Amino acid sequence: MLARFARRSIAALASAAILAVPAAAFAQGSETAQGAKDAGSLSLELNRAVDTDQGCRLGFVTTNKTGVDLAKAAFEVVLFKPGGLIDRLLVLDFGAMDEGRTKVREFNLSGADCKAIDRVLVNDVAACEGADGGEAVDKNRCMSALAASSKADIAFGL
Repeated sequence: MLARFARRSIAALASAAILAVPAAAFAQGSETAQGAKDAGSLSLELNRAVDTDQGCRLGFVTTNKTGVDLAKAAFEVVLFKPGGLIDRLLVLDFGAMDEGRTKVREFNLSGADCKAIDRVLVNDVAACEGADGGEAVDKNRCMSALAASSKADIAFGL
């Protein structure tokens, strides 16, 4: 009976060791969502929405605290009308985002009326490229580091 218990214990330990190896390799090879949060944040603040002759101009304040310079950061966003109806889907290219730096970007939405935009949703990461030779940064890392907020009369979030 003791021998059978010892064999089961050894088998259980061997199984645990086999399962632990791939998990450890994964943790070393890529960042988890928690690791990305520990690495910092990529904040996008919808700061203002102003109607112009060309349409609605959205102004964003961005801060990159991810720990890496980004040569390009672009996000797929969805504009919603009041009542939750989708107005349009577009990609906003924020360009280069240096680590630790705050930057302002404005986007003109041709033909759009700011009062007709109820909410802006970050739907996905369209591009997230590191500054070191344009090497792609894991899009999941960029998305998990993303923090969206709004000071405008339009809701903005993930």
